[in-house]
Amino acid sequence: MLQCHFKSISLPKFGNSADENEDNILEPSKSEIESDTLIRFAISDGATESSFSKEWSDLLVCAYKDKPFDKIHLPETIKKISETWHSMANAIELPWYAQQKAENGAFATFLGLTINREENSFDAVAIGDCSLFQIRNDELYFLFPVSSVEDFNNTPNLIASNEKYQTDLENNVVYYNGKIEPNDIILLATDALAAWILKQKNRNLKIRKNLIEQFEKNDENSFEEWLNKKRATSRIKNDDVTLLMIKFE
Repeated sequence: MLQCHFKSISLPKFGNSADENEDNILEPSKSEIESDTLIRFAISDGATESSFSKEWSDLLVCAYKDKPFDKIHLPETIKKISETWHSMANAIELPWYAQQKAENGAFATFLGLTINREENSFDAVAIGDCSLFQIRNDELYFLFPVSSVEDFNNTPNLIASNEKYQTDLENNVVYYNGKIEPNDIILLATDALAAWILKQKNRNLKIRKNLIEQFEKNDENSFEEWLNKKRATSRIKNDDVTLLMIKFE
């Protein structure tokens, strides 16, 4: 059976506290990594402008663990998650202006990844600009769901907690099934870091030297220092950043 191990980090915008980070991650447990055939990962990026987006993105990644995200069942899954979000939001007393904003709901991008270790394959589902990079032989082998830097803008497709604002979910969700080989690396990244990767002129070298090796050998503080240097020179947008790296053997 295909073996894998992973490492992740999620950091708030420069100047914000960890509690203000609106990104969330789903990771498998140690026992799942050791024995399960199907291994699930997910990342989600809550939209800052909406209320309780951190909670919404957390509900989305948690739901990917045991709820169906295929095209047929996704609307019902989102509906159930939305009900949980509304119950949580309604339980909190808010001033009138915050209550009006909360009534519009929360929004988030999402990327889910299921690894099948017996078939050496993966299934991915995405809405918005959270990105998957598959690295093979030190080269970018596959990219999903974006295809160019131009795909990163201020209006990505989003999952809404309020059904009234969930426009064209069926056409906004995209799926992919791929194959994995030993020594492949899969990176999942939220938009700010994903956009930086795609902007690199010598992309394969930059991914390996400036990102993978940097991430593998350093602790969280060192990676945050590296990230903040990029932010300070506007090479990486000052946004919440999440990176999840999965290596296969």
